[in-house]
Amino acid sequence: MSYFGYRLAVTAKLFDRKFVEILKRHSTLTLPQWRCIAQLGLAEPGTVRSLAEGAAVDRAEVSRALARMIVQGLVARHDNPEDQRSPQFTLTAQGRTLFASLRKPISEFIGSLVDHVSDSDIEAADRALWAVSKGCLD
Repeated sequence: MSYFGYRLAVTAKLFDRKFVEILKRHSTLTLPQWRCIAQLGLAEPGTVRSLAEGAAVDRAEVSRALARMIVQGLVARHDNPEDQRSPQFTLTAQGRTLFASLRKPISEFIGSLVDHVSDSDIEAADRALWAVSKGCLD
């Protein structure tokens, strides 16, 4: 497994670069904004903390992304009845529409990356990535 860590880091960078190209082609979202939209699209509501933890980014980055998306009308801020210091965020109708419209090109992109890879190799890679991710959190 020589250079596995380096290959993994370079692959992550290349993936992000291509992903940003897709976002630019289909929206005005930044990568941090997409990460928030995607998480909210799959599980609402979210807090700055839950979104930051889910995307493995810092809270300041999430806060900036949410602030811009509130102004753009993609995300709504709500009081959190369980913790007044931690507002909750949901997608607006416009945000849900954008999320839905981006899912297809993103799925096609990801599919194109693995269409020549066997199912067993994908499953093995998935297990390895989960193990590496878990190791990064310990």
